[in-house]
Amino acid sequence: MIFRAAMVITLSTLLLAFGVRASEKKASVVSPAMIIQQQIALNEILISIHRLQIDFLDQGAREALQQAQQSLNISIHTLPESLHDPEANNLLVTVVSLWPVISKHITWLSTIPASYEPPSATSLLRVLAKMDRQLLLLRQKIANTLPGNTGKPRFLEQALLMQYMTRDYLSLLVSEQNAEAAIASQMQLKTLANRFDQRMTAFNDELSDHPHAMEPVQQAHAAWSFIHSSFEKFPEQKTPDLIVRYGKRIVSNLSSLQRMF
Repeated sequence: MIFRAAMVITLSTLLLAFGVRASEKKASVVSPAMIIQQQIALNEILISIHRLQIDFLDQGAREALQQAQQSLNISIHTLPESLHDPEANNLLVTVVSLWPVISKHITWLSTIPASYEPPSATSLLRVLAKMDRQLLLLRQKIANTLPGNTGKPRFLEQALLMQYMTRDYLSLLVSEQNAEAAIASQMQLKTLANRFDQRMTAFNDELSDHPHAMEPVQQAHAAWSFIHSSFEKFPEQKTPDLIVRYGKRIVSNLSSLQRMF
């Protein structure tokens, strides 16, 4: 009986180990959607840093920074150790090597007592921008190797565009650009907002009768309708809190949509 029980335990252990290896192998598969999710988390970090630049006492920004850090840390560790394509592998190596340094600085920034003088985040923002660029190039490289009919993560792409707009909106509030550069950046932001509006309207028209996707797409469309004018009226009218709040809601709705398709 003892021997039989031991056999059962051993078999269970082997099956469990096999299951873990299988899940690890599955997690090692890199897809464009997986990379976009990492970009969304990374841009949530950028958004939170800009919020702290605006108000270093913003406890919500500190908590959002820590949550995005945890999310990206988990996601980074699901990446494979290497890729067959040399160019893609170099991008992967750069992303993985940048993250520990970035994560260490985020921990430092998010735990500085609010009573202290706000530190400069310029260097951290530059490294984060570099990592975002590397993730974008890696995603494009991976997408180019997929079969032609592979579905695009279009709802996640729209969610990432919302993150970019929120990031750029907050960045303009704290930037020290000259007048000409600031005007160019504002025009670029409004161009992105118009592109986002066109896609959001198309999604809403396409899925208005879908039994499951109808609710999240309409919620995202309604939230966007509420803040669209904020981009059009910027910089005369500044509503960063609304942009952050409703932007996050839109990202959540669009991420839910992506999981349905």
